[in-house]
Amino acid sequence: MVVDFKIDFVVSWVNGQDPKWLKKYSKYKNDDTLDVKNARFRDYGIFKYWFRAVEKNAPWVNHIYLVTDNQMPSWLEDKNPKITIIDHSEIIDEKFRPVFNSSAIELNLYKIKNLEEHFVYFNDDMFLNKPVKPTDFFSKKGLPKDTAGLNAIQPLYDFDYIHTNNMRIINQKFNKKKVMRQQFFKFINPVNLELNIYTILLFFWPKFTRFFDLHYPYSLLKSEMKKVLEENNEAYTRTMKDRFRNKNDITIWLVRYYSLVQGKFSVRSPRVGKIYDLKDDYEKVLSEIKKSKHKMIVLNDDSEINKNLFEKKSRGLINVFNAKYPEKSSFEKGD
Repeated sequence: MVVDFKIDFVVSWVNGQDPKWLKKYSKYKNDDTLDVKNARFRDYGIFKYWFRAVEKNAPWVNHIYLVTDNQMPSWLEDKNPKITIIDHSEIIDEKFRPVFNSSAIELNLYKIKNLEEHFVYFNDDMFLNKPVKPTDFFSKKGLPKDTAGLNAIQPLYDFDYIHTNNMRIINQKFNKKKVMRQQFFKFINPVNLELNIYTILLFFWPKFTRFFDLHYPYSLLKSEMKKVLEENNEAYTRTMKDRFRNKNDITIWLVRYYSLVQGKFSVRSPRVGKIYDLKDDYEKVLSEIKKSKHKMIVLNDDSEINKNLFEKKSRGLINVFNAKYPEKSSFEKGD
């Protein structure tokens, strides 16, 4: 389905084996108290298949912006007019650099020069898995596609702090009773499937506890992102001061949450994508890539995957991706 506006893709990437990057990282690594160091910056060698998948499944994309820290994949054809490499220095103030905190980096995406109002943000572990249309990401009227559902915070990992930080702001800025009355048919909707059950159970709770975070590629409006972060400049600055992820941080999810409570989104089924853990779901991942069950997939690394297993899984992923996308994309250099 055709839309009358352009859509850009933004993807972030880091080469954790790059000597120059490692030298920079080593200078500050003792400050990294939250992330699991042996898994956070690993590269499975499958990033080029992200581009092959985009070229095959979303040929309509207007432009791709690759956000990196003075890096570029050796195989990338940066002369392709459809891609622009964005260094951290172009969007992040010098006083905050170098930054290894993905939450902080993502809060600056709207500053990318020439970025379209409508853009989709991908982590480098988020892949298009079958053909997609512009309307899989935005409505014809230009609203971001998303799924609204209430959830509860269930503390288990250090990472769970972000839910508290983001939701504190939402509860300070918005009245839940009013929001649920105004956005009733977006939170309670047949398209939301089983998420309706959780929403109903938490419907009358006086404050927002959490929203469902499906962690698929994020459909965002540049102007809305700018507005939300300028309104919450104190929280933004606090996050930017953390070179590594910290329990004080907010995340790009806050921008999404603003859209949910204000109804500035178009309802989309949670079945559009699937999240897999590469430790427990590895065989399912291989099957998913082969059979294309979902339009979008997320391949989460796991700190319990040791070096030997990591290398084995890397080879397996490369093989299955190469079988699915055997031809180089125009984003890759020739032989």
